[in-house]
Amino acid sequence: MYADLLRAQFPDLNPEVDDLFLLEAHQIANLPERAPARELAAVVHAHPQLGRFLIARHPPIEAFLAQLLVEHRPVGAAEVGACEQVLVWEIADWIVYQRAPEFYDTGAEVDWDLRAVTGVVALDGNVIIDAGAGTGRVTFAAAPVAQVVFAVEPVATLRQYMRDKARRFGFDNVFVLDGFLSAIPLPPASADVLLTCQAIGWELAEELAEIERVVRPGGIAMHLFGTPCAEQSDNPLFQALSANGYHPDTFQEGDVRIHSYRKQIGS
Repeated sequence: MYADLLRAQFPDLNPEVDDLFLLEAHQIANLPERAPARELAAVVHAHPQLGRFLIARHPPIEAFLAQLLVEHRPVGAAEVGACEQVLVWEIADWIVYQRAPEFYDTGAEVDWDLRAVTGVVALDGNVIIDAGAGTGRVTFAAAPVAQVVFAVEPVATLRQYMRDKARRFGFDNVFVLDGFLSAIPLPPASADVLLTCQAIGWELAEELAEIERVVRPGGIAMHLFGTPCAEQSDNPLFQALSANGYHPDTFQEGDVRIHSYRKQIGS
């Protein structure tokens, strides 16, 4: 289970059901794919105010929750706590984003030092977009050599974390923007290089179209993925990127294999 990986990655987190009130609209929109149905239903049955909050923050979730509550009856009082823990740990990465972004920044499995990028893509003096920037690991690795880095991130607490970090380290060429990879708030042909780090694939067709819009003709888009086991042929996302003209490569970081997919825009 994904929850087991998150427990190992964030052993000091101790998430609670009240942390669900920190979720943002785009995270709530993805609950049907991320949250275990029985446990989510049990928690909403036990905490109707949570259901009201989820609907108020993201109204389209109402029909899904209504159906979920019909399909799964309330559990006994003795089971509610266990269901809460299953649920919050299954989406604990979202809770980390909201409650303790420094945990995410220091707990990432792969130290993205950009050796997978700089060997094939020049960052020096270029305008870079780090899309789905998270806590800015790629952003702050590129900032010392880039002309400008636009860090695009939909989670407000992560954006603030990056702004604080940029001020702390004196990076006046880092600009943090609210947006998604499928909706980047920049004009066409804005960047020389667009990078993602395990941040593509939520709405792949829209994301690829947006990349073609914001990267100048002749510029480079590159997507990085760290995985301890999966081979390229096993991953549907990797196959889809290859089918859309992205060229695969790999880079070893300790025990983790980093897959990169690169495309020259307009070629």
